[in-house]
Amino acid sequence: MRVTAAGLLLLLVPAAFPQEAAAPLPPAPVRVVIPDVAAFDAALTGAYRRALRGDPSPGDAVTADWRLTPVGSKLERQWSLFAAHLPWTWDEILKLEPRSAGLALLSVGSLEAVLVLDTPVAALPISPPAGVARAHGGVTYHLVAPGAGDASPDPERRMGLAWARSASWLFLASSERALLLALDTARAGSGARPPLPGLLAVELDMDALRADPYFRREFLFGDGGDEGRVLAALRIEDGRLVEVREGRGEVGPPGVTFDAPGVAAGWEPDGAGLWPALRSALLDPVPSPPQKPVPPLAPLPPVAGPAGGDRYLVNFERPPFAGRAEAGEEGDLALWRGLWARHQPAGWGFAIGADLSRRIVFEWPAALDPELERVCRATVERRGGPAAVVPVGDARELRVGPALPALALKRRGDFVWMAAHAAALEDAPTPRRSPDLLRWARSDLRAIRAEAARWERAEGPPAPERVRPFSDRILGLLGWMPTTTSLSVERRRTADGSGWTERVVFGTAE
Repeated sequence: MRVTAAGLLLLLVPAAFPQEAAAPLPPAPVRVVIPDVAAFDAALTGAYRRALRGDPSPGDAVTADWRLTPVGSKLERQWSLFAAHLPWTWDEILKLEPRSAGLALLSVGSLEAVLVLDTPVAALPISPPAGVARAHGGVTYHLVAPGAGDASPDPERRMGLAWARSASWLFLASSERALLLALDTARAGSGARPPLPGLLAVELDMDALRADPYFRREFLFGDGGDEGRVLAALRIEDGRLVEVREGRGEVGPPGVTFDAPGVAAGWEPDGAGLWPALRSALLDPVPSPPQKPVPPLAPLPPVAGPAGGDRYLVNFERPPFAGRAEAGEEGDLALWRGLWARHQPAGWGFAIGADLSRRIVFEWPAALDPELERVCRATVERRGGPAAVVPVGDARELRVGPALPALALKRRGDFVWMAAHAAALEDAPTPRRSPDLLRWARSDLRAIRAEAARWERAEGPPAPERVRPFSDRILGLLGWMPTTTSLSVERRRTADGSGWTERVVFGTAE
């Protein structure tokens, strides 16, 4: 299951749809609009409200997991510098009686952003520092501290502070440049309206975000379908919290559905992702499978005594293959590369059972079944020695050693399922094509959270110089929605075929 930037911005509790409101936000990779702040505030409960008020309770999952993520830890430090000049919390913002609000994120790496609030109050309840007063387009603004977007001389500081009032709008920016762009937008009478109806709406420039090295490193993106301008909004539908998304452009081939109860299941339309998923899940289930898994051959050391060389097969004072880091051979991986060159599936699916067994499915020509079995056997024998192929019902199981299952294949119509053993394929369903369905996924978040301790042992303790994909990214994200117990995503082609729509449903325990 993939997580997009919109999902990171929309993990909040729903409320009724408000009327549209405009916000003088300049063009930016990310623009967020809250059309009705009062409705938004009424929806905030529990840990979300405490976090925005700057008063989290001990053990609050939202705050604790936010701090575990690389983004959260970095932003919290920068926010402390910003708050030294302007210690505003959500409660202070509400004192402005804002009707609507908007946020534009101009640069991720520089944390360059501008917040605009439509407020009717004549006097601010808490006045920001005066700083240096300047004028732009007939509007007086105040520069308190330059930010990274202004080429600040302080390399440790990214969030500066500049602010202004114009008509009913209060502008707060982390750089002078961002503030001036917002003032120009207001003077031109342009800006952003909610691109989709909802409590909170987001507009993403995916091309700009993918080109940003900082954003690309901190947030996980899949390939395909998320180019250009992507719109998203948070709604409530039939009592459920739902995020909707829309995009245009290339949408990919038709998807496939199947019934697979368990922890997680889904279909990905990008066939290029099949090989890395298949290898890491079933063929070479280790954290970082080597690209040259076959060790090189070397002559045994002589045994004629010290004059003839090292008499020992193992020298604990010297690492193996010292000076030959590139040593090794592709072995069976070359066979797989040749197989994919002959036929590359257009998509692939996955299913994780209640017992955490992993299964992968993809469309495959029956004429190539013998070749697929041959390369599977080559991999199994490289890892476990001579292998035998044993029929188990309508599946074929590859076994090594004393009849130990290592891999199993099972055909269902035009598709082939693969798993670690034939028992995992007993109830493998027959996939069905769906012309307008492009991608789908569902997951039981309770089961995923239950794996936290095991993954932390595998990935090690947290460290600032590295990111643990599961412990930091996945569990960190899940911590932002502590009451969500399931997640389902479904992307479909639009009726005119020019784009896609997507629904993300956040399930909670009843």
